[in-house]
Amino acid sequence: MGVSRRFVDREEELRALDECFSARPCLAVVYGRRRAGKTRLVLEWLGRLGAPSVYYHAVPAGHEVNLSGLASSISQQMGLGVFERIRFETLDVLLETLASMKPDSIVVIDEFTYWVRGEPRVTGELQRFVDHTLPSTRMTLVLVGSLVGVMMGSVLGSGSPLYGRARLKMRVEPLKPWYVTLLHPRLGLEDAVRVYGLFGGIPYYHAMVEEGWGLREVLERLVVSPYTPLKDELIFLLRDEFQNPAPYYSILEALAAGKTRVSEISQYTGIPVQHLPRYLSTLEMLGFAERVVPLGSKRGWWRLRDPIARTWFRIVKPLQPLIEAGRVEEAVEKARELLERMMGEVFEEIAYEYVRWMASTGRLRYTRLGRWARRGTEIDMLAVDEEARTVHAFEVKWGVIDEREAERIARRLEAKLSETPYRDWEHKLHVITRRLEGEPPPGVKVHTLNDMPFKRP
Repeated sequence: MGVSRRFVDREEELRALDECFSARPCLAVVYGRRRAGKTRLVLEWLGRLGAPSVYYHAVPAGHEVNLSGLASSISQQMGLGVFERIRFETLDVLLETLASMKPDSIVVIDEFTYWVRGEPRVTGELQRFVDHTLPSTRMTLVLVGSLVGVMMGSVLGSGSPLYGRARLKMRVEPLKPWYVTLLHPRLGLEDAVRVYGLFGGIPYYHAMVEEGWGLREVLERLVVSPYTPLKDELIFLLRDEFQNPAPYYSILEALAAGKTRVSEISQYTGIPVQHLPRYLSTLEMLGFAERVVPLGSKRGWWRLRDPIARTWFRIVKPLQPLIEAGRVEEAVEKARELLERMMGEVFEEIAYEYVRWMASTGRLRYTRLGRWARRGTEIDMLAVDEEARTVHAFEVKWGVIDEREAERIARRLEAKLSETPYRDWEHKLHVITRRLEGEPPPGVKVHTLNDMPFKRP
């Protein structure tokens, strides 16, 4: 059994659910991309709470099927056999019946978006219960959904009957990188970070890594195997959200190919420029892509955000000919090379999280944080403290450097800062790197993986 199936972090989310329960009656909406750990979170919460509850996983079927399934779950999990003898016509009547018998119960409907997609009127039925019955009970109702577009449009959106009625709205995000060492305690720190590069902070994929595997086994069995679970994963993710996933796939492929400007994406995909903002905004809302606007500029660019999309386009797809030809050894070595190349981008994201962590713990102050790009001058990251007139300049390198390289980087950073409006401010120079050989030179702070707040098993 893979040790990464352990439950880690989510203390803030558990605390929010506890507060919702304490303030009952309460309607909570928990949503986020597939595989982010929503179900595990809710089940962990129910287990810790130990209160009477029912958990039902909705299915992409008709209204009657889900009503019957929920009634059956209530019968089995709460010992209320009457629910299997009644044929309920609407969700509000079912929940009203439960409220009359168990007014302090907890009801979790997982993948509620499947139910909504199959029968949109279920949100109106739920609204009637929430408005007319729930306030006179001590019930906690938790709706969980992976179809983010459906959840934001049909459950949380202003046009939904449930709009404004949830006490708790929680988007479950991927885990921070600091927990990857708990998911893979037998891997060395550098290889654990490489596995994070493959899967991001999405627990489901880490749970497939078996105890005792090294990086090679992870690549061979989960990335370049003919039966890799990633082979069709991106297509499934997009088909879940979109009736026509083709334009969205094309845009993500363009981003993976380094086409970051709207004009470049249009030329690559054939999608007219005037249509792209709508597609890109949707991909951003769902977490597949994001727009980056650097300090010193009003013009931004687009990039991939979803780690599985990145791994698919940068590693899995290019290796398909080798995988299909059964050239496993060659595919593994090529996968190592492609992963190492991709780690530069991944490490920049980790570095941003690290700087935010330093600020949250008082190690560094800033009022603005971001990449600097203006008139040909680019700096990986600036943390600007406008009150103290201090600017922290960072260069991020996924590599091993020595003190001479660190000093060269510092000189380059100083030269670049002279081209910014912060030339007369106090300058703090930083290098964030995988590993440093030797001692850091005077005047520059070198941060390595060992300085970052990775959790120790």
